[in-house]
Amino acid sequence: MRTRSLVSAAVSAALGAALLAAPALAYAADDGTSGQAPAATAASNPPADPTSADTPTSDPSGTPSDTPNPSTPPIGEPSDTPTPTDAAPSDQPSGDPTVDPSSGAPADGAAAPVFGNVGSDPSDAGFVTVAVSSDSAITEVSADLTEVRGANPATVAVTGFTLVSGTAQDGVWRSPRMSQLPSYGSYDVTVSAHDSDGDITSSAHATTVDVEPKPVFADRSISPAVMDVEHTHVVLSGRISLFDPITGDTSPLAGKTLSVVAEYAYSAVTAADGSYAIDVVPKLHGENTTSVPVSLSFWIANPDGTNTYVLVDSKDLPVVVSPSRIRLDHSSVQIKYGAKASASGVVEYLYNGTWHPAKGVALDMGYYATATSGAGGRFTLTDPYMPYDDSTYTVETSRDSYLADPYLSFSQTKFKVDVINRTNICFCSSWIDEYSNLHIQGSLSASNGKVPPNRKLYLQQSTDGKTGWKSLGWFTAKSNGTFDLDGYVAVPKGYWRLYSTGSSDYQSGYSNSVHFNRTATRITGFNAGPEPVRKGHTVTATGTLQRLSGTKWVAFGKQRVYIVFQAKGKKSWTGLGSVKADSHGRFTAHFTAKQDGTWVGVYLSSGSYVDAESYHDYVDVR
Repeated sequence: MRTRSLVSAAVSAALGAALLAAPALAYAADDGTSGQAPAATAASNPPADPTSADTPTSDPSGTPSDTPNPSTPPIGEPSDTPTPTDAAPSDQPSGDPTVDPSSGAPADGAAAPVFGNVGSDPSDAGFVTVAVSSDSAITEVSADLTEVRGANPATVAVTGFTLVSGTAQDGVWRSPRMSQLPSYGSYDVTVSAHDSDGDITSSAHATTVDVEPKPVFADRSISPAVMDVEHTHVVLSGRISLFDPITGDTSPLAGKTLSVVAEYAYSAVTAADGSYAIDVVPKLHGENTTSVPVSLSFWIANPDGTNTYVLVDSKDLPVVVSPSRIRLDHSSVQIKYGAKASASGVVEYLYNGTWHPAKGVALDMGYYATATSGAGGRFTLTDPYMPYDDSTYTVETSRDSYLADPYLSFSQTKFKVDVINRTNICFCSSWIDEYSNLHIQGSLSASNGKVPPNRKLYLQQSTDGKTGWKSLGWFTAKSNGTFDLDGYVAVPKGYWRLYSTGSSDYQSGYSNSVHFNRTATRITGFNAGPEPVRKGHTVTATGTLQRLSGTKWVAFGKQRVYIVFQAKGKKSWTGLGSVKADSHGRFTAHFTAKQDGTWVGVYLSSGSYVDAESYHDYVDVR
């Protein structure tokens, strides 16, 4: 039995040596000293889903981690530190695969190698790792990589695997860098393993690996940490490189369009060194915005025409709202009816215990007055519609979700407007009669619909209706504001109007003017005599009739003057007769004296003249 066992071992060793010496399409090691050139031709347009030292998360709502997760698939975010370009295996690669514990290590001489996990090296997609165990030491591991896509897929033989963890009997083996792959893309992997007692195991389609460029991020930053009234801009900065798993080189990702989402979408392009510095101002809507999700990403085009989303950085920025207040220049204003109500002041916000002027804040006063605070927080609001009476106005920061400042609390304040009402006087109906009495009829009211409490009205007269207005007297309107009366005017020719003095609540006011053109007349130098006179003797009445011409009195000749007598103790008047004035307006009339009494000369008007009455002259008859 002992002799036959030694013979079997020798045969197995010879067979293993023959297999290792057999020619094959081998993948050259990194130093180029062994193997043959791959049978495939390199292809362009690498697929997306790069693999590097990091594995980025594809969830745009989260913040990418700079620490790789060995169990995460290779599509996503690499670490900020690019993978070294040398192919020397690490002592303990991340994601160390293990053999299925159910299989166990076969007994010596009882079984061939058994494969565990096969795939890309979690730290660098330029390498393939194979977990394999056997009943004896593994002496060789190789793999064939066949392009998954393409009309004539190339197959590359990869040899030169080295043990990177575990033992030769149960460990993980890694290929040299696959620098001669024909192109980026997905590859179907078939692995083979030899052990020291001559057993060989192959596993067709063991796995599929993606060999693609992978982005590497450095110096990533999103600031500020909190958004508030003094920090309304979001600044994103960093640098993006692209790691090539075939060459092991890292180069800047220059000229790449990046997409920023911060309430709105923005875009920017990386510089020649792959750096970016983006300043955006999120326009927050609504009064209850509590945070601003910010993300930075881009797309990588794949050889098959698809695109892979790459999340560069993301952060959820809290929003802090500061108290605000409005300080008006005046708590009340007084305006005349017809003017518009205005308010001015300053809007401020509280920050770190101090009130500061707030620029660019939208404010409202009622439905129609709007303004935006300027330098120093100053603002002026004017209602386009005039108030009709005393009222209270409210000034407040805008409630409109598109105009309101999301970083300031809502605030408001009030002020009073005292309207000095307009006084309205209607000189509705008027005329001058032959006795020079002006008829005055109309009404008094105010813009607030009330009758001013001071109902005194003054009658004024002017020669031309423009200048030289003089007050002739005054009267009081009734409690309902109406009036209807006659008043004697000495000069019945000209313009008349009514005037009301002002008060703290009512403006002074003028009525419309009226015009009349009667000519005044008068009798001057009237005398009845002699005095005393004997009964039965003659009483002579003399005088001069005149009319007003401009501002001068002139003779009014050829007009009839009546002599009227009132006996002593009587109330009635008796006409004694008439006399015609000469061309100079002088007249003389003779009558018989009968009793004591008063003598008067009277001119009764015709046309546009007014009556004239002379001086009353008393004559004593004895």
